[in-house]
Amino acid sequence: MILSYLIFSHLLGDFVFQPERLVAYKMKSVKGVLLHVVIHFILGNLVLLPFIVNGYEWLIGLNLGICFFHFLIDQAKINYDLKHDNKVQPFVIDQLLHLLTILVAYFFISDIDFKLPNTWGHEVYSNINIIIFLAILIFLSTAIETYRYQILREKDNSARFRPNQKKVLIRITVFSAIYLFFIFLAFYATK
Repeated sequence: MILSYLIFSHLLGDFVFQPERLVAYKMKSVKGVLLHVVIHFILGNLVLLPFIVNGYEWLIGLNLGICFFHFLIDQAKINYDLKHDNKVQPFVIDQLLHLLTILVAYFFISDIDFKLPNTWGHEVYSNINIIIFLAILIFLSTAIETYRYQILREKDNSARFRPNQKKVLIRITVFSAIYLFFIFLAFYATK
């Protein structure tokens, strides 16, 4: 379950809470990369907050370690990006390295059975289907558009990030309908 939250937090930080201005700032200054990583750290702690306040404070340190490697990976990608025209492959490698970092961090804690008290909101927060649904929505809405933007940047380095809102809405709508259909089937199959 924690792995899903770590991936969800990463998707939020790299795609939802990274506007084009921050990307430009990262390209100009290491302070931009540092700001981006601080945003990741805050988001990670917010996503993990129910666990942190319920006895798993050390998750803050785990999150800090992930953010440290996030900084190194992003800075290396930017250094490469500034010297080369290839944009798609470094973007994909960057995301795979972030995922690998999260998987390695998870490896060290995978044997822990995380528990949350049965309080208000617990059922929603601990429902892995909701986290997976939201993570896939972020992927469909922003990560694909960011990938398309990298393709444009290979052709025109001055290209601006302009997501195709119509395509994003169609992807979200179709995925949501399919996901809800399968939830509906699973619900009635267990009755």
